Amino acid sequence: MFKFIHSTSGRRYAALAALLVLTITNTLTAYAQDDSQLDKEELRRRTQQETQERQNRQRQADSFLQKDIKTTDDTTLPEETISFPIHTVHLEGERIQAFSWLQEKLKQYQGRRIGIEGINLIVKRLTNDLIAHGYITTRIAIPEQDLSQGTLRLILIPGIIQSIRFASDGKTGYWQNAFPTRSGDILNLRALEQGLEQLKRVPSQDADMQIEPGEKPGESNIVITLKHTKPWRFSSSLDNSGSRATGKLQASATLSLDNLTNQNDLFYISLNNDAMDDGSFRGTNGSSFYYSLPYGYWTFSLSNSTYDYHQTVLGTNQTFPYSGTSQTTEFRAQRLLHRDQTSKTGAQFRIIKKDSRNYLSDTELPNQRKDVTADELALTHHQYYGKTVLDLDLAYRWGVPWFGAQPDTASGDSPTTRYQLWTLDANLSTPLKLGKKTGQYQISFRAQQTDDVLYTSDQFSIGNQYTVRGFDGEQTLTAENGWYVRNEISLPVHNGKELYLGLDYGRVSGPSAQFLDGHSLSGAVLGLRGSTGRFSYDVNTGWPLHKPATLETSSHPLNFMLNYQY
Repeated sequence: MFKFIHSTSGRRYAALAALLVLTITNTLTAYAQDDSQLDKEELRRRTQQETQERQNRQRQADSFLQKDIKTTDDTTLPEETISFPIHTVHLEGERIQAFSWLQEKLKQYQGRRIGIEGINLIVKRLTNDLIAHGYITTRIAIPEQDLSQGTLRLILIPGIIQSIRFASDGKTGYWQNAFPTRSGDILNLRALEQGLEQLKRVPSQDADMQIEPGEKPGESNIVITLKHTKPWRFSSSLDNSGSRATGKLQASATLSLDNLTNQNDLFYISLNNDAMDDGSFRGTNGSSFYYSLPYGYWTFSLSNSTYDYHQTVLGTNQTFPYSGTSQTTEFRAQRLLHRDQTSKTGAQFRIIKKDSRNYLSDTELPNQRKDVTADELALTHHQYYGKTVLDLDLAYRWGVPWFGAQPDTASGDSPTTRYQLWTLDANLSTPLKLGKKTGQYQISFRAQQTDDVLYTSDQFSIGNQYTVRGFDGEQTLTAENGWYVRNEISLPVHNGKELYLGLDYGRVSGPSAQFLDGHSLSGAVLGLRGSTGRFSYDVNTGWPLHKPATLETSSHPLNFMLNYQY
């Protein structure tokens, strides 16, 4: 009797086990074939981070110390009673090799008749060119000479930096890695502006500069006045930028430390998690750190972020815990290539390493494992047109087999880790007169283009508060290629408060777009942002104006961000 009961129970348990295995296997297969929630969350967080980085760059203080100097290409000379035919115009002096571009300008005056008024006009034009290039203490002198010999000689007297130091009655710091110039170098205002910006990039310090006469003619002392405030900050924030699947409310806390090594460096560490308190049903948590160090025209940074999420998914006969973890490490090197009185042009190189894992019932989904490395080379441009500001970023990114990146097994229409893509960012902001108030109009454009099939985390997405606004972000349009344009008018209303109205449009395309019921979105947003004491806020609501019929979203999504800084 015992054996009979045992045999029956064994078959029953075996059947139940087989059913459980089949259920898990079917669920594993379904999730392995679909985009993981981790990919979608990673794409959302990347879009949010890129938007915040662009906004931070636009808020950085610029040090343009010189008014726009008007130069001319005019080479006409006055007709004079006493003049001489000049076949050679020669510029001489110490360090003349640094001013070869000026010698080229002088060639335009060769083979012409020149008198004393013409010589003075030539010197004035060259002096303006020197000042426009930042050589504000370099002079050009006219020596005694016999013009009847057909040669005009001019002497260049370079302005030299005797010393760079901090004011004796002010705070001190470390200027050597901020300024790309040293004692004994030719004084150039562009290099001094760069040094001031590298000092001012530290939020807890402000810098000013005076150029004082040196001990010898042509020499100058650079005297820096530095002001310090508290070198650390703590901030916490709460917003509803998350998703319903893993927690709509998101909370974060950040500790920032300035001048950690007394090298004008920046460091912060941040912790974040969902504020829904849904226990094992769903949730997110993450951490990140960032470190940045300047060196003259260079700025280097290293960052790392980790992100974990979990949610409960419905299987055939029961629910299963579904979770994922990702880590992104990035090294960035930025170099200023050129600057003048109104613009800056730079280049940057990035190495991006991303790893991600997904689990169902603590069993890893191997088809969703990713170890990807990419490089990116970008050109940046920052330009003032009076009070109008233009920012342009053009970047080329490509997958590489570095730092443990997985082999590329893509074939046919499957995604590749060795992709190549281009991105373009453009932002224009200008004052806008509205009645008696002066507001601001801003237009932003972002685009991505590739010929490859991409994983979801590398695709282009529209339909949330960081791209095309007016949508709640629960469902988005996502594909390999895309672009969007955001228009915004903002108006100050009272005590630092700003009312804004936005109208956005975007479109996606590429291989993955064939699975979408529509390819374009447009939406509007109305919001209020500002600060009160240590608190800052941004609250807005939106309206979807155009979308595919199958894309579900709130008719009036409400977004908010609250931040406290100490």
